Amino acid sequence: MRMETKRSIFSVVLSGCAVLFSTTGFAGVQEFTDVTAAMGISGQTGLGHSVAWCDIDNDGDIDVAFSNQGGDGFWLYRNDVTQFTNITASAGLAGNGASRVLWGEVTGDDYTDLILDTGSSQKLYQNTDGTTFTNITSGSGLTGSPVSMADFNNDGKLDILTLTSSGCSILQNSGTGTFTAQFAGTGSWWVAACIDYDLDGDQDIYLGTYGDDPNTLLRNDGASFTDVTAAAGVTFNSGTGGITVGDYNNDGYLDLYLGNYSAPACRLFKNNGDGTFTNVTAAAGVTGHTDTRTSGFVDYNNDGWLDIFSSHHDFYTYSNIMYRNNADGTFTDVGASIGLSGEWIGDYFGTAWGDYNLDGDIDLFAVGHIDKYVLYRNDQSETMPANYVVLELEGTTSNRNAIGALVTADLGSLTLTRAVRGGEGYHDYHSLPIEFGLYDSPSIQTLTINWPSGLVETYTDIPANQYIYAVEGDGLSGIEGGAGEAGSILALECSPNPCTDLLTISCSGAAGTTGELTILDLSGRIIGNAGEVTLNSETQTITWDGNSCNTPSGIYICRLSTPEEVTQRMFTLLR
Repeated sequence: MRMETKRSIFSVVLSGCAVLFSTTGFAGVQEFTDVTAAMGISGQTGLGHSVAWCDIDNDGDIDVAFSNQGGDGFWLYRNDVTQFTNITASAGLAGNGASRVLWGEVTGDDYTDLILDTGSSQKLYQNTDGTTFTNITSGSGLTGSPVSMADFNNDGKLDILTLTSSGCSILQNSGTGTFTAQFAGTGSWWVAACIDYDLDGDQDIYLGTYGDDPNTLLRNDGASFTDVTAAAGVTFNSGTGGITVGDYNNDGYLDLYLGNYSAPACRLFKNNGDGTFTNVTAAAGVTGHTDTRTSGFVDYNNDGWLDIFSSHHDFYTYSNIMYRNNADGTFTDVGASIGLSGEWIGDYFGTAWGDYNLDGDIDLFAVGHIDKYVLYRNDQSETMPANYVVLELEGTTSNRNAIGALVTADLGSLTLTRAVRGGEGYHDYHSLPIEFGLYDSPSIQTLTINWPSGLVETYTDIPANQYIYAVEGDGLSGIEGGAGEAGSILALECSPNPCTDLLTISCSGAAGTTGELTILDLSGRIIGNAGEVTLNSETQTITWDGNSCNTPSGIYICRLSTPEEVTQRMFTLLR
């Protein structure tokens, strides 16, 4: 029944056509409109603090939760696309406050649950049916200040990253909403973001401090975390507010933008793809302002290049910034011209990006100290239309929310890389669906989903201007125009993983079908061939010798392909 609900939303293609125009044409048009009152959001008190998008009822549109700074105000609004409705009381959430709001499916019942942090206490609410929430904090093991969600040990269950005055811990999820703390590192951190910076398939952590202590990059080594800050070149000895993760230069690697809290400039660290980063702040023109509270990579104009939004607490000196990506490694501030910066606009402590009205461009909900609680509708689709595809993921072997999934969209002339994130920075929780801006491309030629479980699925020829829904191992729904199907019949497993020499490949498929097994690196280059196999419904095994090719340690892909289908698995080769 749930899939039928999703299909009813995502089978609709919003009409549009490919358009040709210069990226410079995006500037100078007011594209964001304050629609807070018009959409039924009103009556909030206090200073805005935290905001988070989430589809709580699995109806295909994103709902929103937000809070005030005093810790005595929390609101949940259900989205009906044309109007929002305050359901805080009816959902069983009245009387709450929160300095941070997180969403994640942690109880195994298919509905995304709610985590609230007041600073002095934490609460876990189970989403029981999409309309009501039950407090299950007692006995859950929830402790510390929750800042982000991810499956850190890749067991298919969503964990919680928490901070205390002495360091950070991973609350490992049992799968039923109870947690066991694993200490990850010592430090005085207050903000964080998860980033698979080395593309090894697990979530690493970048942590920012409140004062002038150094920030830290912790590499996830499976059973423990290693401080690689200096070796990776991301040292920043200054207070950090917003932290955001994204591939701003479309080279396939996730970069970092740090909003400063006490230093005179922010930092843009470009991921070099070899485990190191380069500080390109000055060259890119994104120094920002002091006392930055939120930062976010977002493709606000759907041109395929991630822009950078930031807000600042020193409001009377510095307003908001929207750095438009010029597609050449540099950025231009267009905040004022598009309606996101100006007098009595800003001082946001929490920002969340998501397409609430399903029109294909990404909107903004901002909460702060000046205009407090604001929903900005992005009118880009009306003023300067560009093509898009919005993709929502559902994990089966992976965590239900698919947080940590890495998705690439090959447009032919450009390849976009996006990650599903479970909260980042100061008080920011962006929507989970991935919004691909395609500019003038009429389709995604190849869409590749790298699931947290290690499964890699590839789809081809996906027409622009539609919402689609991908279930891990079960293909896409909502596709118009005959997009390629992933292997719902083919089955493929690789073991041991990691392997040092011999890889056992187990596969099955339609009887009599001939399949070819190839080994590829992450760029798609074939490095080995495990041969042909005649498939049947019974699982059969083939052994591939990793010593047969002269390749270093790293992540590789085993691909099983037939004339009709393709399925893939990632594995780690250790030398």
